[in-house]
Amino acid sequence: MSYQGSYPGGPNGYIDAEYTEVITPQPRSKGLHILPRSTSSMMGEVMEEAMVLATHDRCLALLAKAGMEHTAALSMMELQFSSMTPQGAHRYSEIVDAYAQKAADKVRRW
Repeated sequence: MSYQGSYPGGPNGYIDAEYTEVITPQPRSKGLHILPRSTSSMMGEVMEEAMVLATHDRCLALLAKAGMEHTAALSMMELQFSSMTPQGAHRYSEIVDAYAQKAADKVRRW
């Protein structure tokens, strides 16, 4: 449906909006109804487990990415602060190292 010219949402009558992709689970295969009930049930469980593992993997990757980004930002701050106050360089290094170690531990435990 086009709102061009009739919706005052943006310049030239277009709606300027961001969108978010929504990932929905795929419906079970229509062919499962011809399988015996136990097989169909087992296939459903396998599919659910695969979805859980895929979600777990995505979460782990996001956790690792955030830890790496934050460690990089802290490392840059460490470099800047060390150049301004060289007498505190070892303290800055210890703080960044401690953060990086805790982030790595969280990723390992996940």
